[in-house]
Amino acid sequence: MKQYFRALTTALLALCLFFSENVNGQITATAKDVRVVPVDWARFDKRIKAKKDISQSRAILRNAVRYNLAWIPRTFKQDAKRDLYMIDQYNENGIRPSASVCYGVAVGLQCARFGDQELGISRGEAFHRIGMLVKGVAAAYKGNNPQSKGWGDGWQTAFWATMVGQGAWMIWDKLDPETRKMVQILVTDEADRFIAPGYKVPYWTAPNGHVNTPGDTKAEENAWNASLLQLAVAMMPGHPHADRWKHVCTELMISAFSLKRDLENNRSVDGMPAKDWLHGFNVRDDGAVINHHRIHPDYTLTITLNARAFLTQSLAGEPISQAADWNAAFIYHSLVNHPWPSPPYKAPGGPMYIPGKAEVYYPQGTDWSTYRFDIYYLADVDAHLLGWDQGLKPKASSWMRIRGKRILAMQARHTDGHMFTHEEYPTYPGCEQMVAWQAADAYLLFWLHAQHAVAQTRVAGRTWLSF
Repeated sequence: MKQYFRALTTALLALCLFFSENVNGQITATAKDVRVVPVDWARFDKRIKAKKDISQSRAILRNAVRYNLAWIPRTFKQDAKRDLYMIDQYNENGIRPSASVCYGVAVGLQCARFGDQELGISRGEAFHRIGMLVKGVAAAYKGNNPQSKGWGDGWQTAFWATMVGQGAWMIWDKLDPETRKMVQILVTDEADRFIAPGYKVPYWTAPNGHVNTPGDTKAEENAWNASLLQLAVAMMPGHPHADRWKHVCTELMISAFSLKRDLENNRSVDGMPAKDWLHGFNVRDDGAVINHHRIHPDYTLTITLNARAFLTQSLAGEPISQAADWNAAFIYHSLVNHPWPSPPYKAPGGPMYIPGKAEVYYPQGTDWSTYRFDIYYLADVDAHLLGWDQGLKPKASSWMRIRGKRILAMQARHTDGHMFTHEEYPTYPGCEQMVAWQAADAYLLFWLHAQHAVAQTRVAGRTWLSF
């Protein structure tokens, strides 16, 4: 079936050799158009006021971008003939960090507009370096390899495609035709997996209470898969598969952080009662997410993956799905307020968010790191700017500023701007590249918000499923 979808895409591409352009020379989509519509940067005013919170966010991103621009040539060999960095490791440690850097640097160049001194290299070299990394990651995708070797069609690969795809989309005019084609293929192939016959959105717990996947909610998985479909629709709004991508995307987003009570919820979501979208649930009644066989605050925070719709659809000028922040406010409130008594939970007990502290309480401990302030900073930025903290005291902005200050202090310990010492985060080799992604998401939302450009559920009277 994958071969069918790929053959169909190739045929449609061949039919679209001709295209229309607007007066500025930019490609515009038509009804049966599989081509990529680049971000129209003319819609955005890059001169925004440097207020304290956005300046803090920009500084965090600057450090992460500068570090990772230097990390690229230290890590990868260059193929001078094809003008790309060679990727020879096709697993998570080989692809996800690289893809995250593609996106993080693209935000730094296009939105934060970092200059030569901030980057440590010229802007031209930075664009070239990230373009070569995009090309290397895309060339390593098995759909772009005649021998079908490489990464793709795996449990987490849709999210890797999101990161490299969005990074590429944001610097589309800097990429050569070969890179553009390979990026389009990988985004389309990964998106089509979720509309192929037989695909079903997974759930932690079935409506009858049977736990399908003990110790492993499907919240994060569904949210990262949804983020790929958000991107595919933003990049290729005229694609003949776009309507089906949107439909599955809505179920993935609403399912990701669904509660048992949502199985009886009649609230309309993208034109249908919430209960009719759902075939199970993924979050406990108290707002906690189970992953790695424990109550895991880090995975509860993956509400930020769904919220990427506010970034991607905003860049495309499209309406967002009403499922994009489903239960996000409830879950954020749970992080702040829900008490975890000790015993049975680890001492000292209490809410996951600790007033006045950057640190987080882990009721059953963590198998990652207790220094992951970057992921909590992003959640605080989302809650602050998207209104998830209504009725809370203190507000999300309080933790956002505390964590932002702590991140900058950690980065300031190192002349190259990286965040963690090895002892602070020894469990994940891509931790610094993940900082680039988290910092980019936070800054991009600040940037869009400052320009009053954050997407709404209606644009010109049209909704997510009707756009």
